[in-house]
Amino acid sequence: MLAVLLAAPAAGARVVERVYVSTDRAVYMAGEDIRCSAFCLDFAPGRLYSELSSLAYLELHSADGLAQTAKIALVHGRGAGVISLPRTLPTGNYRIIAYTAQNRQEEGYDYGLSARTVSVFNPYLTERVKGGVEIVGAEEYAARTAPAEDSAGSGGVQITAPAAAARGGSAALTLALEGGRPASVSVSVHRVDAVRGPAQPAFADFLAAARRGASGATPAEGTPEYEGEIIRARVMGLSEEQLRSLNGRFAFISAPGIESDVYAAPVTPDGALVFYTNNIYGDKDLVCEIEGDDAALLGHMEIVSPFADAPAGEIPALLMGDFLQEDLLARSIGSQIEKEFASDTLFQYLPLRENRLFDGSRIRYHLDDYTRFPLMEEVITEFVTELQARRTEGRRDIRVLLEDNFQGKTFSVGTSLMMLDGVPVFDHEKIFRYDPLLVEDILIYPHTVYIGARSYNGVADFITYKRNLPSLQFNDSVRIVSFKGVSVPTAYTGRDIPALADYPDYRQTLYWHPALELVPGEILRLDCAVPDYAGTFEVVVEGIDDAGNPLKAVSRFEVR
Repeated sequence: MLAVLLAAPAAGARVVERVYVSTDRAVYMAGEDIRCSAFCLDFAPGRLYSELSSLAYLELHSADGLAQTAKIALVHGRGAGVISLPRTLPTGNYRIIAYTAQNRQEEGYDYGLSARTVSVFNPYLTERVKGGVEIVGAEEYAARTAPAEDSAGSGGVQITAPAAAARGGSAALTLALEGGRPASVSVSVHRVDAVRGPAQPAFADFLAAARRGASGATPAEGTPEYEGEIIRARVMGLSEEQLRSLNGRFAFISAPGIESDVYAAPVTPDGALVFYTNNIYGDKDLVCEIEGDDAALLGHMEIVSPFADAPAGEIPALLMGDFLQEDLLARSIGSQIEKEFASDTLFQYLPLRENRLFDGSRIRYHLDDYTRFPLMEEVITEFVTELQARRTEGRRDIRVLLEDNFQGKTFSVGTSLMMLDGVPVFDHEKIFRYDPLLVEDILIYPHTVYIGARSYNGVADFITYKRNLPSLQFNDSVRIVSFKGVSVPTAYTGRDIPALADYPDYRQTLYWHPALELVPGEILRLDCAVPDYAGTFEVVVEGIDDAGNPLKAVSRFEVR
């Protein structure tokens, strides 16, 4: 990843964030993914990429309103993700709006600064965006969709592509900088046909507009999302008196698995909760619970949407006619066939921004290596020497054998945290009663662990084979809610396509990488798998160098 011009801004320093998004193409079928590359720039003097926000929010709007949302994790101002298009999405033009939490709090922020319009066709439904589709003839379509002159910017990239490539083979592409500064770019190789997408904003125009507006920007107030998403929630269904009784208690959200996605927040007198996360990747079910087991906890927790539902402005109508039928049919068939490919043959996973909760040493017991006992208490007593059962005030608790800095060991005096598949289990009796034959591993962290402002003297995580809390009985106060996490960043390389003989290759996007680094004097070589049909394909490179100069280059080749 490119280094920023200066280090992260000091506390109180003014940051002027603006987000630009490039996509793999401009025309999609319902059910496909819009692949996005995000550039989060800081327009305060002397800086380039923003080091403040670790998350960008994306909204997809039609003339009918907000249609879909997504989140992209940012690392040094760069990120990648997808907007998944439901198969129920009506045919029409849609606008992508991108912003950060800082922008959302900024007075008078222009959400249309980097808005990008894409076309979506739905072959499964006759429904269309209301007033958003216009039927025209071929000549009028050609005149009204003629591409405008594009602003290439002050830098450039040289693309070398073959004039033609054979179907089912590969095309060797090379990229080289024409300037003398390193650059970060997105690269797309996709089919072009008679279906033309809406005109897209040029990076150079975005930069010019952002610089003009930066001088009058009001610095955002509030806590920035520096480490990850700040999830806000409320405790619902309780009276003011009941909320006051929860003073000093902590609420928890956690995602089942082994990634340690667990966060705590103190319950405030008005029921507001603020969870400081390190970004939760993927769409998951969150387990929401308030620590304790008394009857006052029968309320429930609601997560507040972080999206602004920003104004989308006027979205142009999608132009279409009968003359596009053949190309739209080919796109639809290709989209359906692509869904049959195994995902791991198409994607390359990119590095994540990770900040594990349970850093440090751990002890692992793989239970299949030991005698299997029918009771969890027997498992703990017989061979898990780092755990100890104790009875206090008529109830049983589990303590962890802690290690100090001098390698001394003693069982914890305070509370230890028991977890099942990464989800806190505050009633240790549930662990004692749990079927050990469902558990694959016991992970023990023999040191003090801090979850937000809450601390625990040691942690034991019981990991099941299924990783999804099988047969666990929750308290009445627990709520499980669907949560849209940040997109897992991927590059779409299609690297193993030639080995998949069971399906014809009708992909529309052949290659997509959201964050390639180009270095002066070096040639970057890309091997692009060519599909099993003839057509024209376009190579689009878009990005920015480390001096803040925009770059864009376009080339085409034929598949015969």
